Amino acid sequence: MMKNLLTICFCWFALSVWGQQDTTFLYMDSLFQQLPEVLVRGERPVIKAEKGKLIYDVPRIIEKLPVTNAYEVLKELPGVTEQNGTLSLGGLRVTVVVNGKVTTLDKEQLRAMLEGTPVSRIEKAEIMYAAPARYQVRGPMINLILKSNLGQRSSLKGELFSSYEQSRREHINERATLLYTSGRFAADLMYTYSFGHTKNETEKWSEHELADGLHELTLNTLSSGYGGRHNIRLGTDYDFGKKNVLSMVYTSQLGYGQDRTSMHGTGNSDKADDGDRRLHNVKLDYQSSFGLTAGMDFTYFDSPGTTVLTGVMEEEKKSFFYKSNQRINRLLFYLKGTSIN
Repeated sequence: MMKNLLTICFCWFALSVWGQQDTTFLYMDSLFQQLPEVLVRGERPVIKAEKGKLIYDVPRIIEKLPVTNAYEVLKELPGVTEQNGTLSLGGLRVTVVVNGKVTTLDKEQLRAMLEGTPVSRIEKAEIMYAAPARYQVRGPMINLILKSNLGQRSSLKGELFSSYEQSRREHINERATLLYTSGRFAADLMYTYSFGHTKNETEKWSEHELADGLHELTLNTLSSGYGGRHNIRLGTDYDFGKKNVLSMVYTSQLGYGQDRTSMHGTGNSDKADDGDRRLHNVKLDYQSSFGLTAGMDFTYFDSPGTTVLTGVMEEEKKSFFYKSNQRINRLLFYLKGTSIN
């Protein structure tokens, strides 16, 4: 009897201990289930102010925007607007420079170069509402900084892009980029090609009252044409160390095209324009660690063209043929000094 009583007591004690342990485990499990995950997330600022300029983190600004080139990126920057192909900042025309180097390209040539620069090559954009004196630029300025990867291990990166648009006429855009870095040396090659057709047609009718009566004038105008353009940009940088950098940028634009205009009605005329454009620009720039900048800028531009005009008015026929050409050769040397703090 005594033995059976001791056995029952021992079993009851064991069940009590097991129940307490199980309750503890269940309680701990509920804690793990109720506590949420703790995530530590760090973010870089999209914009920061530094020494009179606003620096925008371009990759973060455009990460959800449908942009494909540097020119489209500029239009997305806060405060930048475009009107008739001209960029402005704060209501004033803005000067765009690349990697802190002012270019001698005109508005159309600079835009073509920016449209050939893919967004993957852009690191950041610096906006200055009043450009510092060292740039020799009046008014606002945007400094577009491209990735160079100087000082990093050897790498080769490339990108291809092509687009085709069809409305009344086709329009083709193609782009290829290549970036090579090896220690202190970096080379960046960008090539774009664009081709398209144009066609416009207008009809005009008017009445003019003169001394001898009322005269009716009709005019139907048909304009058509085509054009293509090759754009090449080759940039190289070599870092001698201690902020001594030698840079060379070569830019070339080769264009061709033809425009024809036919007018029929009260008077008849036909006009044909053929023209080519050739631009070559080389810029050599050396920046020293003690604030001295020296360089050379050479530009060659050639634009020959021919025009043939035939007109008939009141049974009188006239024909004109003339050639035109614009050629520019410019060589510039510069030496600038900046105090280093």
